[in-house]
Amino acid sequence: MTLHIDDNLEQADDGTVTCRHCGAVIGIATDMFRNARVRVSAPQEAGPSVRSDPRHFTDRDVVLRQTFCPECLVLLQAEIVPGDEPSARTRSLAVQA
Repeated sequence: MTLHIDDNLEQADDGTVTCRHCGAVIGIATDMFRNARVRVSAPQEAGPSVRSDPRHFTDRDVVLRQTFCPECLVLLQAEIVPGDEPSARTRSLAVQA
């Protein structure tokens, strides 16, 4: 039996997280995006609604961080975050003991 995580990801009984589009292994329950591809670019690349220069609001560099399936490149996650911080959007499906 598999666990439907979202439209793009599912988890097998053994904890393996795979892409629902192509079946590529993305990670494991405790590290969902371990094998994912990450692209870092300017926040303005998120679309036309992101126009302001981040320097108007912060002294830190801000980036658009996108996470993709390593095989079919479907977008799994996107966030606009300070570039010197790890992902603020972490998920884990592991049971905490």
